[in-house]
Amino acid sequence: MLSLHSPWCTASLTRLPQPKTRNQKRNAFSTTVQRRRVRSFNVNKIRCGLLPVDPWAPTIDSQSIASQLFAVSLFPYLGFLYFITKSKTAPKLTLFGFYFLLAFVGATIPAGIYAKLHYGTSLSNVDWLHGSAESLLTLTNLFIVLGLREALRKLKDDSKKTTSDQITSDSKEKSMSS
Repeated sequence: MLSLHSPWCTASLTRLPQPKTRNQKRNAFSTTVQRRRVRSFNVNKIRCGLLPVDPWAPTIDSQSIASQLFAVSLFPYLGFLYFITKSKTAPKLTLFGFYFLLAFVGATIPAGIYAKLHYGTSLSNVDWLHGSAESLLTLTNLFIVLGLREALRKLKDDSKKTTSDQITSDSKEKSMSS
């Protein structure tokens, strides 16, 4: 009779040794679960753009995605500034307001880093830093709105002047023809 551990028996090659203690059983179970997790991790990847993304990964959080979007959004905004400056149709104060938004961005990044290093939290949780940064955004909005308001008033005044010039020229033509 052949024993299970003889070199001629293939059952000894496929059968794993049985754990003897409770801790060994627990460790054997956890390594089996870890192997299954590794296999399922490789299968459940979703391609998002160029890089594979695991939707269940605990390392992806909204703050890291927001900071990446914040950095990438700078390039389209610089393109917008280039074309609005090149067109020369925007009022001067409004154009200054759009450029002043870069000052807000330039101040927000170091403030966020300072909040993370010294307070261990995000910028939105440090009131005095967040308020200071948001005040720059408020100034940006004021510059844009006041510039557009000035342009609308100028347009309205020009249209009134043109209308009054047309009325006076029409009345002169009538008086000359009669």
